[in-house]
Amino acid sequence: MNQKGSSEASSEAGSNTKEGQSVVLSLWGVRYQVKDVSRSVAFYTKQLGLKLEQVKDLPARIEALKKAGLHFRNEMEVGPGGKQIQLEDPDGNPIELFEPAG
Repeated sequence: MNQKGSSEASSEAGSNTKEGQSVVLSLWGVRYQVKDVSRSVAFYTKQLGLKLEQVKDLPARIEALKKAGLHFRNEMEVGPGGKQIQLEDPDGNPIELFEPAG
């Protein structure tokens, strides 16, 4: 599950799947609000075959991106699932950076 953001995802889903093959052939990113992060990670990685890429040390990443001139839509939010913040790409599309809790 690549939680980079809610930008338009380019995907093609196979209509006929065989055991051991991924249902999703290509995908840029997914962003969902979930109740149980571990359960969702298992679903998207094991069932759909997506690769998990999550940000580590989000506060340091935010500072580096601010110094580089990137525009953020909100301040970092902290909740039971972890930390998140949204920044904008050059076209104004939201991208979420996420660091899981614990």
